[in-house]
Amino acid sequence: MPAISVEEAKQSLQDILEKVAKGEEVTIVQEGKVVARVVPPLSKEQRLARRKAFRNSINVKGEPLSATVIRLREEARY
Repeated sequence: MPAISVEEAKQSLQDILEKVAKGEEVTIVQEGKVVARVVPPLSKEQRLARRKAFRNSINVKGEPLSATVIRLREEARY
C-alpha cells in the first residue's frame, strides 16, 4: 500500500485512480499523518455480506418496536 503526500496526490490523481482500479490501496499523508485512503469499491456480493454480518451482530433486547408503539397507543388517553 503506497503512501504519498497530498501534493503528490494533487499532481498524480490519474495515476492514483489507475492503481486503485487495479485493486491497490493508496494512502495519502499530510505532515506525516494519514489523512485519507483511496480504495477500490467493494463488489455487490462483498457489500451484501458485510451488511448481513452487521445485522447478525446486533442483539435486539426487549419487545419489538411495533409492539411498543401499539402498547403506547393503547395506553394513551385522549
